Amino acid sequence: MSREILWQICHKNEFSNCDLTKNIVNMLREQGITTKQAARDLNIPVERARNWYYRDTGMTALDLLRMMQEYKFVRQAVESSLSL
Repeated sequence: MSREILWQICHKNEFSNCDLTKNIVNMLREQGITTKQAARDLNIPVERARNWYYRDTGMTALDLLRMMQEYKFVRQAVESSLSL
């Protein structure tokens, strides 16, 4: 087995940043929060919010922390997943 294949097997993520972002974006959509509103609430550029809202890019850790601080439902979801 080559080193590259072995490395890929050993470093496979169970839950990637993109998966987390998709779950949080789904929660935002259920609450009716648009990209402009999220960008304004989190004090980030609208283009950055659009990238993780509509495209397959993951959000940064700072965006996640700001989101947890701003939105109670996101904070509760993250805390409940950490307690498991």
